[in-house]
Amino acid sequence: MLDFYTALTLCPSDIRKIGNLLTLHSVEPSPLQRVLFTPLFAPHDSLLLVRKLREANGTRVMFDSGGYYVQVGRLTYSELYYPLLQLYTKNSWADIYTLPDHVPTSQDSEETVWTKVRDTVLYGALFFQELPAYMQDKALGVVHGRTLEQVDYCVRVYLELGLKQMGFGSFGTIGKNSQVNVATSTAIDLARYVVDIARTNGVRVHLFGLGAPALVAMIYGVGAGSFDSSSWIKSAGYGQIFLPFTRAYNISHRNGRSRMQQGIEFGELERLKSLTQHDCPFCHSIESLQGRKLYRAVHNLLAVRQSVEMVNARCHSDIRRIYENGSPRYKQEYDKWLRES
Repeated sequence: MLDFYTALTLCPSDIRKIGNLLTLHSVEPSPLQRVLFTPLFAPHDSLLLVRKLREANGTRVMFDSGGYYVQVGRLTYSELYYPLLQLYTKNSWADIYTLPDHVPTSQDSEETVWTKVRDTVLYGALFFQELPAYMQDKALGVVHGRTLEQVDYCVRVYLELGLKQMGFGSFGTIGKNSQVNVATSTAIDLARYVVDIARTNGVRVHLFGLGAPALVAMIYGVGAGSFDSSSWIKSAGYGQIFLPFTRAYNISHRNGRSRMQQGIEFGELERLKSLTQHDCPFCHSIESLQGRKLYRAVHNLLAVRQSVEMVNARCHSDIRRIYENGSPRYKQEYDKWLRES
């Protein structure tokens, strides 16, 4: 069974508006049943709203360490440790606590990657030991590395510590400050290797920051227990929407400079909705999708959730048909993922 955690490190206003939209349109089950939240880099009011979600609706909350903000240069790794420890111990109500991790990027040298891997493991272990005993059972250690030797090092230490859950976060990175994760074939192979070892030891694995709908079948094929994504809200901010197992399409305007920015017309949107069997209150009107960012965001969120529901229900013929009509390459990849899973 694959679980999806909605990345919800947003301003209080957006969290309230998204919750109100879901309530207004009677969306059940809520896509906010599981959320990933980075408390150290979120407004305090957002933290209170996430706690309220857990108390009122039974939302399962995973706290992220904020390693991404080290990755993009907001602070140094050493500056992360004590503020994060203080915040975690003051908020013992969450379900999962990610240990501080030092994220490698594709631009890092081999020596730098090893430094970050050792930082992640050594300081993560110290952090774990400083947590109260009742919180240690909720701790999640992050596996980083470009090589089998590096990920083996992480996994071995976490198993010795007795961690019940691990995360894998060393996907390729692109963009300014290496802020976008991409699923390179090497990273996917390493993630699968970590999952195989973890399963043997009764440990679940979470994949960090990789959740576009087109990749959900790959995540399922790797055998991960869960994953998170902020692509639903980021894509909406760029005027983009997606549907189950599809790439993003620009809906706010037509732009011929880039294939990824090409606009989608009403007829094509309706064809894709029919192909993917997607129907939600937020995509009934193309004008609403074009003009309202949060309509795009919640629509995207429901498209990710539907993708997860379909892989869990093993709707293989439907998924294969979607990939086949969207990208022959993805269809071939899906057949491979299905065999490997």
